[in-house]
Amino acid sequence: MGDFREFRMSTDELTGLLDKQTFFACAQNLIDTAPEGQEYAFIFFDLENFKIFNANYGYEIGDELLISIAYILKDEFEGQLISRFSGDHFVACVNTIQVIQTIKSIRDRIKLIRKSVSVELKAGIFIYDGEEKDVIKCCDKARMACISIKKKYDVGYRVYDKELGGSIQRKQDILDRVDEAIAKRYIKVYYQPIVRSFTGEVCAWEALARWQDPVKGIVYPNEFISVLEEYRMIQKIDMFVIDEVFGRYHREVEGRMPAVPVSINLSRIDFEVMDLVEFLETKIRQYKCPKNMFHLEITESALMDNTEHIMAQVGRLRQHGFEVWMDDFGSGYSSLNLLKNYKFDLVKIDMDFLRDFEDTENDKIILRHIVSMIKNLGTHTLIEGVETQEQFDFMKSIGCEMIQGYLIGRPMPYLEGLDSIKKSGRKLESYEDRLFNDEIGKVDILKQNPLQNVEHPDDESALPLAVLFVEDEIWSFKYINEEFMNTMKLFGYKDEADIELMLNKEHTRWLQYHHFIDICAHSKAENISESMDYIVSGRIVNMRVRYLSASQGGKREAYMVSFRLLSRFRNSDYDNRLTSISKSMISMYESVDLFGIHDDFYENIYLSDSRLHADFDEGKKKSHEIIEGICEHLVHEDDRSYFREMFDMDTIEARIAEEPGGAVVGFYRILDSRYNYVWKTVTLSIMHFENNDCVLCCVSEAPNEIARRMTDSQQERRNLDEDSRIDAINMNPTFENILQLIPVGVFWKDRERKFLGANQMFLDYYGLQSVQEIIGKTDEDMGWHINPDAFKKDELEVINNGRTIENVRGECIVRGSVRKIAASKQPYVVDRKIVGLVGYFKDVTDELKEQEKLELLTMTDALTGLYNRRAFAEIVEKFMHQYESDKTDFALMMVDIDKFKQINDLYGHDYGDLVLTKVSNILKHVASDNSVVFRFGGDEFVILHQHKNTAELESIKLEILAELNRANQMSTNSINVQLSIGVAVYSEYGNLRDCLEAADKEMYAEKEQHKKE
Repeated sequence: MGDFREFRMSTDELTGLLDKQTFFACAQNLIDTAPEGQEYAFIFFDLENFKIFNANYGYEIGDELLISIAYILKDEFEGQLISRFSGDHFVACVNTIQVIQTIKSIRDRIKLIRKSVSVELKAGIFIYDGEEKDVIKCCDKARMACISIKKKYDVGYRVYDKELGGSIQRKQDILDRVDEAIAKRYIKVYYQPIVRSFTGEVCAWEALARWQDPVKGIVYPNEFISVLEEYRMIQKIDMFVIDEVFGRYHREVEGRMPAVPVSINLSRIDFEVMDLVEFLETKIRQYKCPKNMFHLEITESALMDNTEHIMAQVGRLRQHGFEVWMDDFGSGYSSLNLLKNYKFDLVKIDMDFLRDFEDTENDKIILRHIVSMIKNLGTHTLIEGVETQEQFDFMKSIGCEMIQGYLIGRPMPYLEGLDSIKKSGRKLESYEDRLFNDEIGKVDILKQNPLQNVEHPDDESALPLAVLFVEDEIWSFKYINEEFMNTMKLFGYKDEADIELMLNKEHTRWLQYHHFIDICAHSKAENISESMDYIVSGRIVNMRVRYLSASQGGKREAYMVSFRLLSRFRNSDYDNRLTSISKSMISMYESVDLFGIHDDFYENIYLSDSRLHADFDEGKKKSHEIIEGICEHLVHEDDRSYFREMFDMDTIEARIAEEPGGAVVGFYRILDSRYNYVWKTVTLSIMHFENNDCVLCCVSEAPNEIARRMTDSQQERRNLDEDSRIDAINMNPTFENILQLIPVGVFWKDRERKFLGANQMFLDYYGLQSVQEIIGKTDEDMGWHINPDAFKKDELEVINNGRTIENVRGECIVRGSVRKIAASKQPYVVDRKIVGLVGYFKDVTDELKEQEKLELLTMTDALTGLYNRRAFAEIVEKFMHQYESDKTDFALMMVDIDKFKQINDLYGHDYGDLVLTKVSNILKHVASDNSVVFRFGGDEFVILHQHKNTAELESIKLEILAELNRANQMSTNSINVQLSIGVAVYSEYGNLRDCLEAADKEMYAEKEQHKKE
C-alpha cells in the first residue's frame, strides 16, 4: 500500500495493530502523496455492547474477542493500514472504496465467533476524494458516521455524507437565522387548496410555511419545524404565519375578491409559551378580520403531551368563536379518547391511510368506519394526501366532505394559487354555499338508515342513496352511491344525466314527478322524512325523501332520496292485502300473460275464456310460439304485421322505456268469444318475474269510442300512397353475391348521405339483423361514430366534389366498445352524375395496438419506465409547436443525481439501479400535472412542464427536493441521495439548444454549490 520504512512503527500491545499516532502519520503520508483521482476509504469500527460483554464474561474473554477481531481485520484488509485506536474502536485506511461487501464479511465472521453473545460490529465509512487533506478529520468523519447508527440494530454501516456532517451545523444555523428569516421574509406563506368533494369547489386553503434562504437555498419544513419545536421556538413561525394570513386578508381580500377560509397550523409549544387566545384576539382587532375566515389546526400527536392544558386552551378558542381542527388523525398516535372527551369542528384524516390504497382493501374498510364515526360525533371530515382520481372518487363515495392533495393543487403563493385553480376550472365556494354545504356535510351517508327509516335487519345490502339539489326547479345530483345507481338501472336509466333528464325535461318527465315534489315540500315543512309508493317496470317501489338544508334566501335546497323494493321488506299482512287488490285489478282484463324477453319463458296469469286465447298446452309451448299462434289464429290479417312489430322482443325494452307511462298500448282487431273481430286494447309493460325479464301483456276489449275511431282511421289508411318509400339501388344478383363474400364492410349511400344498402360483413360488424335497420338513416342517426363531423366532412367532399377518400382513420362504437377503423369512399356515378357514394372500411384496432406496443418499447427506458431520449426529441417538438401556435410556454428542468458514480462504485450497480428507480418515482409523483418526465441518460433526467408562472416552477422543485428528503429519512440504509436541478423557460431563449444549455448550466452550478457546502 505504501513505503513506511522511514516511520517509527509503534503497535498496540494486545492486538499487534498500529497504534493511533503511527496510523495518523502513515495515513497522512498516503493522502499527501496520493496521485490525482486516487480514492481511499477510512473505516471506523465500534463493537456495540462491549462493556456489557466484559461485565458478563470478564476482561480476559473480552481481550480474546478483541484479538480475534484484529485478526479478522488484517485478514480481510491484507496489506492495508489498520489500527486499534482505543478499547473496542478500530480504524482502517484502505486503497479502495468498494468496501461494503468486505464489511459484511467481517460482521458475519465475528458473529460466528460468539454465536450466543449479542455483540455487533458497527462501521462508519468516510470516502477520501482529494478534498479533505487532514487525516485526523477523515477519521473523525468516519467516527461520526459510526456513532450515527448506534442503537440501530437493523443498520450495520453508514457512509459519511454532508447530510450527516452538516446536521449539527444546520440545526444551529436554523436557530441562528430564524429571526432574520422572519424579518427579511425568507419565510413565506404558501396556500394549498381544499375542495368540497361533492361540488368540486375550493372551500378552504391551508397556510404552510416555506423557508427559501437566498444563500443557503431551501430549508425543508420537516427540518426547521422539528428543530424549532425541540428548542421551543416554533411559536415565532406560527405567530408570523398568523400575522401574514390575517394581514393578507385585510389588505388584499376583504371586499376586493371572493375568499374562502384559511386553516393555520399550531404547535403544542404555542399553547405552553404564550396566551394564544389573547394573541389571536389582538390580531383580529388589529386587522378587523371575521373569525369565521380562519381555522386553527393542531396535530393529533401534539395533543398527546400535556393533554389537559392544551384541550382547555382549545376549549377557550372555540368559546371565542374560532374553529379548531384536529390534524393528522390516525398518524400513529391515535387516541379515540380525544374524540370521545373533546370537541373539534373538523377532523383531518392522515394521508398514511392512502399509501397502500391501490394494493389492499384494508385501508378502505378502515376509512369507511373512521368517516362514519367522526360524522356521528357531529364533526366534519377532511382527507389529505389525495393524489389520484380513484382516491378522490372513493372518499367522495363514503361521504368525506373535504379533500386536499396534489390532485387538487400544490402549495403556492396566494395569487398564484388563485390563478392555478382558475385555470383548472374550479371556483371558490361562496359564503352562502359554505353554510349550505356544511349542513349537508353533517349527514352520515354510510349509516344504516340516514333517512331515519324503519330498520330492516334482514337487509344486509347498503341503502340506495342520493343527494339532490334543486334550484329554479332544476334538479341535479351531488352524491349518488353505487346501490342507488344499480337500482335505477333496473328501471332503465343509464346514468345520472339520464335520471336528471327524467326529472327536468317536460316531455320526458317522470309520471310521479308532482307527487315527488309534494312529499319534498312536506318533508321540508315538517322536518321529517316522507315516503311514496309506486309501481315501475313491474316492481313496487318505496321512495323516501328527507329535507336536508336550504341556502340563505331559500334559492337552493338539498334533499336525500332513497329507494327500496317493497316486496323485500313488507310484512305478510301487507302482501295479503296487496294480493287481494291485485286480483280485482286483473279481473278487468280478459287475459294476462307473461312472455320472456331474452328466453322462451311463458306463463298465463289470468284467462276469462279459453276461446279468447291460442292453445298454450299448459306451459309446453314457448313464448314466441304462443305469440305467433295468437297472431295467426286470432288477429285480423291486416293487423298482423303491426301486432308482430309490437311484440318484437329485440326492441320492446327500448320502446317501453321511451313511453312516459312505462307501457306501450296497441289497438288491434282480434276475435271475440263469438268469433267476431272486435277492437281490443293490448297493453305491454316490463316486469321481473322469477329471475326472468318479462313482458306483462294485458288484453281487454276497447271502449266503444276507441273502437269507432280505430275503424275510421283504418279506412283512411287504405287511401294513403307510399311515395315516401326510398328506392334502393338496383343491383344484379351476381354482384350482390360477390359483395357478401368481400371481407370488408361495404356500404352505399345517396346524395343526402343516407344508407341505401350494405353487405353482410357491414351488418355483422355492427351487430345488425337486417339492412332495413340502416336504410334511410345517416351515420348521425345511427350514433356509432365518436366524432361524426370528420366522417361527414369527408363524405360531402366525395358527393359534392367527386373526391376519393382512402384509408381515413376514425373511431366508432361497436357493441359498446370503441374500435378504430380505416375507411375509403368514392363517388357513385350514374349517367355522368354523382348520385351517391360507395365505401368500405376495415377494423384496424388490433393492428394499431401492436404498433403502439412496439413504439412504446422504443420510446421508454427499460429500467425506470420513463420516456427515453428518443421520446424527448419527439415530444419536445409538440411542446415547441404549441408554443408557436398559441404561446403556451413551457419550462425545461434538468435533474442530475450528485456523486452517482461514487454510489455505483461503493454499493454496486444493482443499488445504483435502485437509486435511479427511486428518483424516477419521485419525479413522476411530483411532476405529474402538465408535465412529462424523461430519463435523458445515465443519472440525468429532464422534465417538460407547461409553464404558468415562476412560483409554480419553484413549487415543483421544492416538492421534488422535499419528497427526496422524506425518502432519505425513511431509508434503512442511511445513504442520502442528493439532486441538482437546473430550470430554463423556453420563451426566454426561443430555441431548444439554448434552453437545454441554460438548464444544464444552472444544474451544474448547483452541483458545484453542493460540493462547497
